[in-house]
Amino acid sequence: MHRIESTGVGSLLGLMEILEDMDKPVDIAKLDDSLDEERTTLMNLLDDAESLGLISISNGDVIITDLGKKFLNSNVSDRKKILKESLRNVEPFNSIINYIKSSGTNEIQKEDLERFLEDNFPSGNNEDIMRVVLNWGRYAKLLNYDSDEGKIILLN
Repeated sequence: MHRIESTGVGSLLGLMEILEDMDKPVDIAKLDDSLDEERTTLMNLLDDAESLGLISISNGDVIITDLGKKFLNSNVSDRKKILKESLRNVEPFNSIINYIKSSGTNEIQKEDLERFLEDNFPSGNNEDIMRVVLNWGRYAKLLNYDSDEGKIILLN
């Protein structure tokens, strides 16, 4: 299962809009030339978008999926709903959701989540993973973070 690597949703939105403007399958090399991103960043974005079901990559060509088209043609609220459902099926969100649910409540302390990430995703930079979790989770209204109490809350 792929782990979301992009720290913010904005880059994904930009990628999707560029693909929509091109209105046909796009060769990754051509996409790389038209974006002002480092190659690694682009590949992470493509992997993330594919894991979320928004694009498909075949023989080096990127194609927007039906879900990706629905996402692009939706208002902000519906985009968040689509991402919320898609995030449930990718890491680290799938594991975090199960971990929070196993606590018996829909919330955990931030420190507990940090330890959980350290134990379960040791090869990653935990600060980056936490940033991904908070940025994507809050944008999609999957998670909330109460900074005053240091709690991560799983939203319905």
